[in-house]
Amino acid sequence: MTSTPADLPMPAPGLKTDTVRVGDAVVCVLSGDLHTGTRAVGGQALNEALESGPALLVVDLDAVELFTVDGLNLLVAVQDAARALGVPVVLVSPSAGVRRVLDVTGATETFTIRSTIAEATAGYRP
Repeated sequence: MTSTPADLPMPAPGLKTDTVRVGDAVVCVLSGDLHTGTRAVGGQALNEALESGPALLVVDLDAVELFTVDGLNLLVAVQDAARALGVPVVLVSPSAGVRRVLDVTGATETFTIRSTIAEATAGYRP
């Protein structure tokens, strides 16, 4: 039996990360899907961002399309690790999918959330 391209499963979208320094803050931009299969990629980027010694960790979630409880658990774990280091965490512009999970789980109250990176970093003083 020969498979045609239409018969083959589509690869699951991944998670892309980009990390930049803005003053004393480190901004980690996540885009794509954050779930069980991509949690390790997101975790590595966020942990490396924390290890770089920022005064503030900003996580931009504007381009996260699919967000599951695994993504939420990652954010909670990173926030706990950051808190142990004395580093505040700010979530920026959570997409509708991220916001839905945060709202349904009550986690919205757990995180500091801002609309833009500029807003997240401007009001911060180490």
